[in-house]
Amino acid sequence: MMEPAHIRTYIDRLQKLSTIPGVLQRIMEITDDPGSSFEDLRNVISHDPSLAERVVRVANASCFGHSGCVGDIEQAVMFLGYEHIRDIALGMGVLQMLGVHQAKNLRGFWLHCYEVALISSMVAERITMLSTETAFLAGLLHDTGRLVFFNLAPGNCNVLYGTDDLMEREVGAFGCDHALAGSWLAEKAQLPAEHVAAIRYHHAPSQADEYHDLVSAIALSETLSRRFYPKIEDDGIWTSEHDAILLELGMSNDDVDDMRIRLGYEEYEAQRMLEAM
Repeated sequence: MMEPAHIRTYIDRLQKLSTIPGVLQRIMEITDDPGSSFEDLRNVISHDPSLAERVVRVANASCFGHSGCVGDIEQAVMFLGYEHIRDIALGMGVLQMLGVHQAKNLRGFWLHCYEVALISSMVAERITMLSTETAFLAGLLHDTGRLVFFNLAPGNCNVLYGTDDLMEREVGAFGCDHALAGSWLAEKAQLPAEHVAAIRYHHAPSQADEYHDLVSAIALSETLSRRFYPKIEDDGIWTSEHDAILLELGMSNDDVDDMRIRLGYEEYEAQRMLEAM
């Protein structure tokens, strides 16, 4: 059994957050500059083909209301806005820190994460103070702690496969569960505190002292992903906490069915997204 300190040491030794050198830093500068323009952002993204393709595909997701009508990076930047472009770039940077996103046996895992991201953005539509962009990134990265374990024990693919006792098995093998490991990685990557909290508490939303709306949205979305399109990588278990979240958000069974239908429309796009990873 590993000790939590070993996990922290491994994460601390990861390379600094980066995409193609300079691209992410420039994106952050532009999005923080009130005097910048969409043209500035478009020009930077255009120099990173992988990022440009990802931005266009996300802009075409039906949950953002532009399905199929975004044809180029200029339109995508206009539709998505500064905050979401920044989040996409941050997300890609975190994945590059881990250096495992090209592995063939991770496709099902990434499909799970992308589904949770899409559902999270749909849930966010119903929460006045929560943006769809923030929810999308948190959903995409919620299970990155499982990738930390996969990197530490690459021969153990069981860390990618969800079971009802997954977190107990993780603690037995690594000294901590993937939610805690993922929050350490998010801190290392200097993600906003709200994303760190969502990753840390997505299996125990009632324990979150801050950012309750975002944590609840991610927790609910993970369990709905398993309910809608179950797969071996799913690890969300429905509990009474999720019943309470539905009540808090005022969501009905019809609302849940609507999200399931909308997610179904995105399955093909999700597969295409994975091909670009």
